[in-house]
Amino acid sequence: MPMMKSIKDRFEAFGLVDVLSLDHSIKCDIRYATTDNFTGSVLYSEDMGVYCVPRLAEAVVAANRLLKGVDKNLSIIIFDAARPLSVQKVMFDIVKGTSQEPYIANPYKNGGGFHNYALAVDLSICDSNMNLLNMGTDYDSFQEAAHTGNEDDLLSLGKISIEAYNNRRLLYDITSKSGLTPHPNEWWHYQLSYDDADKQLYNLLNF
Repeated sequence: MPMMKSIKDRFEAFGLVDVLSLDHSIKCDIRYATTDNFTGSVLYSEDMGVYCVPRLAEAVVAANRLLKGVDKNLSIIIFDAARPLSVQKVMFDIVKGTSQEPYIANPYKNGGGFHNYALAVDLSICDSNMNLLNMGTDYDSFQEAAHTGNEDDLLSLGKISIEAYNNRRLLYDITSKSGLTPHPNEWWHYQLSYDDADKQLYNLLNF
């Protein structure tokens, strides 16, 4: 009986690349491989790596290079990237019918979310000891303070600190110069494009 392919093998069969293989200074803290995520459960039962489509991986590497130019002791840290559709279904089913539902892509519509095509990456900035820079909220926060594009208002209303404000400006600067755009509701979520038509160019990670 043939051995079941690992998740990494499946990702590589789809032509995805591990970002960490392109730049060893990039850090990772895969939250869904732990209980430190909004579900409180371990959703990844094996080492997933940090896979995405090549052009997205290259953009993340470019952003990390720009960050090193600002401060060599800082690094991009990745929380999630390519995500199997089966995991997306578990996540969505937890929030379905709640106020949190709009924050999780519906895997039953439009072919799933961009993570399910390896077209999205969740990231932040950390120091050399992997201490996260203050961004105003934690990863996976379903709060207004996690939204992007309204940092001036969030600062004036006291919903984020000046430290978090400046750290987000740094994050947005290096990502935008690398072609990455944040999600409106999540300061940590980045894509090269938000056009659903892009999904047709890539494989749905339907396993």
